[in-house]
Amino acid sequence: MDGCDSTAVQAFAGRFLDDVSGGMTSVLCALGDRLGLFRALAEGGPASSAELAARAGLDERHVREWLLGLLSAGYLDARRQAAEEPVFSLPPEHAAVLAHDDSPFFLGGAAGLVPALAAMLEPVAETFRSGGGVPQEAYPEGLYRTMWRMSASWLGTLLLPQWIPAIDGLAGRLAAGGRVAHLGSGGGHALVLIARAFPRARCTGYDRLRLHVDRARREAADAGVSDRVEFVHGDAADLLPATGDHALVLALDVLHDAPDPAAALHAVRAALADDGVLLLLESAGAERATDNRGAAAALLYGASVLYSVPVSLAAKGRAPGMLGLPAGELRRLCAEAGLTSVRELPPPTPLNALYEIRP
Repeated sequence: MDGCDSTAVQAFAGRFLDDVSGGMTSVLCALGDRLGLFRALAEGGPASSAELAARAGLDERHVREWLLGLLSAGYLDARRQAAEEPVFSLPPEHAAVLAHDDSPFFLGGAAGLVPALAAMLEPVAETFRSGGGVPQEAYPEGLYRTMWRMSASWLGTLLLPQWIPAIDGLAGRLAAGGRVAHLGSGGGHALVLIARAFPRARCTGYDRLRLHVDRARREAADAGVSDRVEFVHGDAADLLPATGDHALVLALDVLHDAPDPAAALHAVRAALADDGVLLLLESAGAERATDNRGAAAALLYGASVLYSVPVSLAAKGRAPGMLGLPAGELRRLCAEAGLTSVRELPPPTPLNALYEIRP
């Protein structure tokens, strides 16, 4: 083509193929996670395709192609002697990320987001044409199951062992029966953990998706904490009581999806005691949107295009997007709501920012 640098074109074509390959690799990882192949390979040790298929109770031919695909991607290793069938292995460093849910490095469940969000391509494309949104209820349950699993993994390793102890006096308030609210409580795991650790705490979760609320109630019942944990269907901005007595309000990676983040923060201020705290987890975005670059930003923008923006618009919301609440904008919204102290805590991942926010 006229005006094109052929070397640059070839380089970009290679980059594009790498990105498409990465998408395919994500789908292979989602499949392996769903079928238990990573765990079977990690726990049982190196195996041929026939051995791994028998271990996992699956068809050998399908397993063989899956193994070869992830070998080509560099996720697996293989050795072969003469005419023997290749023996595949999952390096322990890769297993920590892909195979063990209880690992602090586990990310394997995240691969399930790719096929679940990709399934919504046509409805989202229609919103580009119409300017509307896609309601949460229209997304596949598999997407929310992936969210529940991912949040349970990192909450188990971070909420009680690290985040609550990092906030001065909070553990004591909860032990004494402090009141807790959770905005966008999802599958309910955070409040179940708190209720188990602090039996006198009174906990209420709010979520706009009925599927989340039903799941959270089941988890609370299974954990035996339904007597002190309640889950309410609806928007916390409308339902959070303005009692001024809450010791803790949680908003974990949900404020950017709220129809009106400013209204949600005003409701939080009205609910918090003067010495209460809002523990807020948000995406780590640059102050200028055009400065969000690289793989992490591309991942978050992809999820934002396919989920956060359509969901917020469907609720007649402002739709800031997953990277639309950087620290400066968040501090401004907090100040307007009467939340004047905003302290950044060590973030759990490079994708996130964690804040201790007080009146």
